Amino acid sequence: MKDLEFLSKVDVLQGLNVSELVTLRGCCQTSQGQEGERLSAEGQEAQDFFLLMEGRVELRYELPRGLSSSDQTLSVVKPSGSWGWSALVPPHSYTLSAYCSSPACRFMRLRRDELWGLFDKNHRIGYIFMRNLASVIGQRFHAVQDELARQQGFDQVHRC
Repeated sequence: MKDLEFLSKVDVLQGLNVSELVTLRGCCQTSQGQEGERLSAEGQEAQDFFLLMEGRVELRYELPRGLSSSDQTLSVVKPSGSWGWSALVPPHSYTLSAYCSSPACRFMRLRRDELWGLFDKNHRIGYIFMRNLASVIGQRFHAVQDELARQQGFDQVHRC
């Protein structure tokens, strides 16, 4: 029951009913990470989509020689947030690395093939999930634009 309460709050699952969340729960595997641990790697084949239950995850670009720090963070995922959209969008390669940036992280991992199978069986779940995912990607894109504008001395990027 606790998992269903969590799933009902996740950004990409907004609008799904309880029976759809129960169905989706069958695709989820709970995992955990420790502070500083890389949970997914930029350039790696994207097999999994992630839902953050507890902790904080930083999405970072990698520097040459594998050096990474919070200075390369482009986005932060908080509980009920998600990452790993590259698992669902060709060419299925993670565009950023995900690092646990709190003492511990707990998250659900959803395998790409299982999600596609579920979406094929239940188009409503697939539609709502992908519609919400497009919104999350758009929000992250605008946040990165705003940060780049701030670094160049502008308050924010003007949008129509």
